[in-house]
Amino acid sequence: MRLPATLDEGVITTLGRAKYPTGFGVGHVYDGSTLAALEISPDLPLGADGLPEGYADGVAAALPLLKADLKAQIDARAEALRLTLITPGSGQAMEYQEAYAEAVQVDAASKANPAATFDPVAYPMLAASLGYDLDPTTGKPTVDIPGEARAVLAAYDAYQKAGAAIRAARLAAKATVEASTDTRSAQAAFGAIRWPSLT
Repeated sequence: MRLPATLDEGVITTLGRAKYPTGFGVGHVYDGSTLAALEISPDLPLGADGLPEGYADGVAAALPLLKADLKAQIDARAEALRLTLITPGSGQAMEYQEAYAEAVQVDAASKANPAATFDPVAYPMLAASLGYDLDPTTGKPTVDIPGEARAVLAAYDAYQKAGAAIRAARLAAKATVEASTDTRSAQAAFGAIRWPSLT
């Protein structure tokens, strides 16, 4: 008999006539999403190298499938972490962008003229948030447009730092998985990912 073309070479017990004269061992198959246990029967024929027939083919087929799956899981985990910081949705993203643009304008104007006043009508996104965010200067709910601008800019800065940490972990993890030369090292790389703490 030949093994399935997706034999996982990182988990299979080392087989050879010296250790397993009958060719018995336990391995796994990978179907593109999960690893499933596979029992190798005692009558499994071994090649001249002492390994099961089809072993090399199985390794070659399993590794790219496993890498693709692990990298997709890494991307999904990174997105899940991002969503602990922001609200999903393209419309919500536009709101964030508009509020940030208004905050940048107010910040620049305030620095140019500390005595400047701001009409809430001219800054609708900031005005809509008044009283809901905390002014980082006072630690209390925002009461005016400059305070809301400070709150938005502080939130943006915090997200940028967290987002950069998530991005660094995601890219490093995917690169390590991709560089793996066998399924065992790919799985080890995935298991060793250290995502940033966002608390």
